[in-house]
Amino acid sequence: MEPKKVRPAQDLVRVGGDVSRVTLPALLDLAVDAMFVDFRKLLEEAGITDVRPTHGCVFRFVHGDGMRLTDLAALAGLTKQSLGEIVDDLARLGYLERYPDPTDKRAKLIRLTPKGQEAQRIGFALFAQLEQDWADAFGPDRIAALRSLLEEVALAKAPTAVPELAHPDRAPEPAPIP
Repeated sequence: MEPKKVRPAQDLVRVGGDVSRVTLPALLDLAVDAMFVDFRKLLEEAGITDVRPTHGCVFRFVHGDGMRLTDLAALAGLTKQSLGEIVDDLARLGYLERYPDPTDKRAKLIRLTPKGQEAQRIGFALFAQLEQDWADAFGPDRIAALRSLLEEVALAKAPTAVPELAHPDRAPEPAPIP
């Protein structure tokens, strides 16, 4: 009997032709998707209903007195144009503001408004809660080992994409709780 043909889309998730083994990128995507489904639900329950997944790249990196669009785009791995649209959207929603860079009158800095700081604080707290939920469900040692391995991989393979790991002294801090 000839083996069942797998559609081309399914070929992407097979490991070595074994249909019972999903590729690592597919597994990572599934895990991330699962966490974000729970995150969005908790975010809505917290009353934040207008933040979209694409806004996360701003909330992850912007802190303190703000930063330039070019620096934020580099950290987020996006073009200035793409990130500019996200920043415009968040500014329109009241989460961000642009203001003159005191060191260069031609440039603008992007910083969180009080509403943005509160959303960032809530978001970071929700991710910490979800990580704890996973530790409760799958074992704290296993989640700690997963985190450690992923940090190691990120530092080795994409050090500029994770400034909070490469330079812990420059890690974005969540906005203080009022």
